Amino acid sequence: MTGEAAGAPVLPGLTIEQTGALGRFARLKVGAVFMEQGMGKSRVAVELANHRARVGRIDAVLWVAPYSVLSTVRDEVERWGCDVPVRYLGYQTLSQSDRVYLDTLAWAKSRKLLIVADESSFIKNGWSKRHQRMVELRRHAAYALALNGTPLTRDLWDIKRQMDWLHPKILGTSDRAFSYRYFTLIERADPDRGRRAWFEVYEPNIKHLRSLMQRYIFEARLDIGLPEADLEVSHEAGAATRAVYEAERDEFFHAWERYGEEIALYAMLGNLKKISACCPVKCASIAEHVDGRHTIVFCQYRAEQDAIAAALTGDHLVMSGDTPAREREEIFARFRDEQLPLLVTYGTGSFGLNLQHVSSAHFASLPFDFGQFEQGRSRIRRLGQKNPLVYTTHTSDLGIDALVASNLGKKDWLAQLMRREIDPSGIL
Repeated sequence: MTGEAAGAPVLPGLTIEQTGALGRFARLKVGAVFMEQGMGKSRVAVELANHRARVGRIDAVLWVAPYSVLSTVRDEVERWGCDVPVRYLGYQTLSQSDRVYLDTLAWAKSRKLLIVADESSFIKNGWSKRHQRMVELRRHAAYALALNGTPLTRDLWDIKRQMDWLHPKILGTSDRAFSYRYFTLIERADPDRGRRAWFEVYEPNIKHLRSLMQRYIFEARLDIGLPEADLEVSHEAGAATRAVYEAERDEFFHAWERYGEEIALYAMLGNLKKISACCPVKCASIAEHVDGRHTIVFCQYRAEQDAIAAALTGDHLVMSGDTPAREREEIFARFRDEQLPLLVTYGTGSFGLNLQHVSSAHFASLPFDFGQFEQGRSRIRRLGQKNPLVYTTHTSDLGIDALVASNLGKKDWLAQLMRREIDPSGIL
């Protein structure tokens, strides 16, 4: 897992953080680069590959990343120049195509391989086909590198999955032991539904967890040296939206009192969130704030994106998961040169974009996932940015938006809301 004889190469043009990461991992076979977006994680991976290729340790790289960023990754690798062939694979393709997976697996078995998990939070679900296939590919790689800007997006299990993928001996603990070592078992007697039990993070042991990982991770945050401002704009929901929202909420409370099904809480929160985000009145108000501005607008739902686009009076750009790759390149080219808003969905626009030519971002609605929100901010918070940054969050006066905003970034808050049976009626 650790032994390497050669020291770190000294290379011109690297930042202090890149040099530090390269020095940390030059003697290790595995590592996780947790550097904020825009700090050059890709170059660290390329230079590590070159270093190992020069001493005959590897003869190929398998680079796995979200499909939407593969073209950006290729550009970065070509820019810095990799001394061995690089094979690129999208996480989505890995999980959806048996043919591609088996072909890649056969290829990996015949190589001295470095495998790179770019945006490694994509493998945090231990039961998913994506994770299982990444684990199998990892078994046939001599070296492994995880790249991520926001390694912890939900709870400590995100870290556990990424460390186990690098090497099980880093944490050296089973899932069951991990639960009892780093979480506390909470029990509560419920007169209606019997005994209830759940796990919550045990803060005193987090220091121990970090000590186990310390050698194998490199963390750094980007200091762009520019002012940054967070703004929040609240919009009134329309009467029709409010009526639908309250009917959905009340129907849930009646069902909760009768059956107490946990899945119903998640479904209700998701439905209320979509109702709020797609409110025509709110979307029209957001359109007034971004019309004619050179800004990126993050939306969670296609209906929300469509409603904002329909309310814009000036020229604008729209990109979603259905936008073909060639059309995306044309959109980005226009967005670099023209002063107009670009509307993107989180899944499409929160990874891999380098938008240092834009200094403002609008979040039409907030996601449940803190990682998506941070990734969105990082699209404009990058090296090369020359202007003060402004992030604007748009909320409605419906309770779901206040609930999400107040809890975004807290570990496992949705699960705790359910398990503790906090009555959300006073908020929603």
